[in-house]
Amino acid sequence: MIAIPWFKESKQYAVLRSNAMNFAASELAPVADELENTVDSPAFWKVVEKAGSMGMLAALVPEKLGGEGVDPYSLCVALEECAVESAGFAAALLFHNAALVPLIYADKKELVEEFSSGRPLATTATAGKVDLEGERLRGKATFVFNVLEGCPVLLFPGSPAGHEVVYVKSDYPGVEAKKDPYPLGWRVSSFASLELAGAEPYFKLKEFQREAKLSTERALYLGLAAISVGIARKSFEKAYAYARQRYQGGKIIIEHQAMRMMLARMLCGIEEGKAAIRRACEVEELAPALIAWRRASNNACQAAMDGVQIHGGYGYMRDYGMERLMRDAKYCQMFPASEEEGLLRILEMVEERC
Repeated sequence: MIAIPWFKESKQYAVLRSNAMNFAASELAPVADELENTVDSPAFWKVVEKAGSMGMLAALVPEKLGGEGVDPYSLCVALEECAVESAGFAAALLFHNAALVPLIYADKKELVEEFSSGRPLATTATAGKVDLEGERLRGKATFVFNVLEGCPVLLFPGSPAGHEVVYVKSDYPGVEAKKDPYPLGWRVSSFASLELAGAEPYFKLKEFQREAKLSTERALYLGLAAISVGIARKSFEKAYAYARQRYQGGKIIIEHQAMRMMLARMLCGIEEGKAAIRRACEVEELAPALIAWRRASNNACQAAMDGVQIHGGYGYMRDYGMERLMRDAKYCQMFPASEEEGLLRILEMVEERC
């Protein structure tokens, strides 16, 4: 794999990246195909347990509440390295960690310990229409990952009483999980929609709800940007290796200018994504995270498509792994909002400041 020579990090992050890279290579890579095809497998929980021992299950939670207390960029580094081998597993970690963010504002150590025990993972519902009427949740949360029996689900419902940050458990009365048997991407994580018909919340955040919601969204967008960079890196790695050994027209295809242009575009996209993430992590506002997500996810989709094209007809075969990267990259572009919704929100935030 070619490293980008001009992207430098401090020693602290370089060590973290090395550890995360070793974890991905030794724990994720050998079982990546199995995780892709089998939900809730022993191999999955073995990797989750190892991730927990490295502090990845409560990364953003302060140490006084039982977490690791790392900064957002540290989590992004870990997610990027995991995504190189399994974007679906990285997404499962991200939605779990994002679900713990409001507990920081609630100062609930006991809930952090309960939710970050490792089985089941917690999750964050980012789409759909859910209302909290009185003490009951009603509506539908679409595109929810990590949905297994008893998993804590973070919701942002509309509420006349102002309770906009609540948790429910997937096995509560009034909660029905409808699994998608064949999701497009991120198949490692159990994907479902949740229908809520009078379900009682498990926990409601009473203070700092706006701050908790914005912090959760920021963590999601930064994490998805990091996962996108991981996908783009893997796309480049596979495409570059294939282009160096495939002959066409009497010469190795990496000698064709069109192929070299695609590979160079991948490298530019990787560097652009890394730089946008690092910049977004330096400020606490949401807009830079949205911009980093948009740029990195678009670049990941382009890198995956170019990788498929470099592989020719083989790019669509599962054996080569490019089609999985293409599916996973598209999910990074779709969640937690569409690109159009993200763009409009960026404009609205700028207008609010004027």
